[in-house]
Amino acid sequence: MNPITVRDLVLGDGSPKICVPVVAHTAQELEAALDAIDLQSCDLVEFRADFYFEEDLYALNRIRERIGERPILYTIRTKEEGGEIEIPEDVYEARILAAAPYTDLADIQLGRLHTKMSNKALHSTIIQDLHNLGVKVICSWHDFSGTPDAPEMVRKMVMMQEEGCDISKIAVMPRDRADVAELIFASLEMLETYADRPFITMSMGSLGRITRAAGAFTGSCITFGMAGQGSAPGQIPSSDLRQILQALG
Repeated sequence: MNPITVRDLVLGDGSPKICVPVVAHTAQELEAALDAIDLQSCDLVEFRADFYFEEDLYALNRIRERIGERPILYTIRTKEEGGEIEIPEDVYEARILAAAPYTDLADIQLGRLHTKMSNKALHSTIIQDLHNLGVKVICSWHDFSGTPDAPEMVRKMVMMQEEGCDISKIAVMPRDRADVAELIFASLEMLETYADRPFITMSMGSLGRITRAAGAFTGSCITFGMAGQGSAPGQIPSSDLRQILQALG
């Protein structure tokens, strides 16, 4: 695996880095969310733009003022993707590209990575557009209802690498302990056989919490720890997560 560097943060080398999601609907809620961040247990911040009803660029500037040189991950997830908003494809792309100069990473769902033909001779993808703007891309796939078998999860992560993303991400919902083990098996297979760049894996909900602290073992390069309101089921407070990761080495 070849680590990547985003600002001064190295991903894919050593202990997983803690990403704190900022979840807010208004400017007032944004300030409360920023006040809740413990910078000692935060390596990067995810701005969940699908929750935010106001101006993205105002929020991104306030996040930058609060977190200094830590990277910002921009995510806008539609309801179809498990998020909070319904917007047309062209509006989605316009927002994510408008935010690019103020961010360091962007999360794009695997299902969006279809080539768009502008004419017969020229085509581009949203990954290429973001790379041209200096933004690294996390390609993600979520299953909020279950957990596929390990070969299928590995297949999806390999597909993400082939699409040109910088980091692959899989998040699944376990129905039992065996599903959590399946996610761990997929992570180890990816780490030991297929990963040529960093990846993120997690099993959501209370059953899957162990995977959020197991990145040093499974190879997952980022784990998500909440400060205030979480953005997905099973997130652990970032300060607790930092202590766990330090104890595990």
